[in-house]
Amino acid sequence: MSSNLRIKKICDWCGKSFIAKTTTTKYCSHLCNSRAYKAIKKKEKVKQHAKTNSIDISLPSFDYLNSKEYLKINEVSSLLGLCRQTVYNLIYCGQLKASKISPRITLIKRSDIDEMFTKAKSKQINPTELVKKEMELYSFSEIKEKFNIGDTWAYKLIKEKNIPKIKRRGKTYYSKSHIDNHFKNRTTIGQIDIDDWITIKELCDELNMKESGAYSLVSRENIPKKREGHNMLYSRKHILIAKGIQQDPPPQFYSIKEAMLKFNLSRDSLYSIIKKHSISKLKAGKYIKVSKAELDKLLNSKI
Repeated sequence: MSSNLRIKKICDWCGKSFIAKTTTTKYCSHLCNSRAYKAIKKKEKVKQHAKTNSIDISLPSFDYLNSKEYLKINEVSSLLGLCRQTVYNLIYCGQLKASKISPRITLIKRSDIDEMFTKAKSKQINPTELVKKEMELYSFSEIKEKFNIGDTWAYKLIKEKNIPKIKRRGKTYYSKSHIDNHFKNRTTIGQIDIDDWITIKELCDELNMKESGAYSLVSRENIPKKREGHNMLYSRKHILIAKGIQQDPPPQFYSIKEAMLKFNLSRDSLYSIIKKHSISKLKAGKYIKVSKAELDKLLNSKI
């Protein structure tokens, strides 16, 4: 809807008079409007730059802080170039002495800061060790070959586990320790000394089962499994035991609860013994199991 207003105004940019059709119009043309807008933005940028690069004269100088005998938390923070929380952490862990003279005032002696640096343990980093650690890498083809997995599985692992990587001469290399730890943690209790693996198709043919029934069995009984390329293999021995065709061998591992009951130990004590004596342990689903032979030998000899 067009306006019937005719208001005589002066352009805020060029200063020429013009007839405006609204009460809010400031400029005589689109060109003047654009130039005014650019001028405003330029002023804002200059102001922002001046604000960021200005020196805060309210902060005390380094020489002034260094000459003071007693310092507040924020002054120590400015002197050492640390945040306030880091200064508090140094106080709480006993590295830096402080005196709380009131609920709101905590003071630190300048000499106590020097004493903290005197007592601090210095650690020299050997550059050759860093080079060795940096060299512990896998190429993409080495990951596939060593762990027998395909491209899709390897890319999925690298993405989901956020494996650290570096580029050298156009090639990408991945952290060896992170890859090894992932596959080490995936080892299950049932995979020890298993040399007879079977696919779902072979299982169906051998036991005359339907594919849905076979998948239900391996899932319900938590049958040990491993991946080879695109195929998922399952322990034949554990399947036969689950079906009652083969007898279950005596257990070679304790669950944490079984070990606690047998040796009358608390959970913390048992975990402490496992860690101290490096007792072999494995993860079975969401549970941890420990070597029966090693635990019996260690604890029965002490009884």
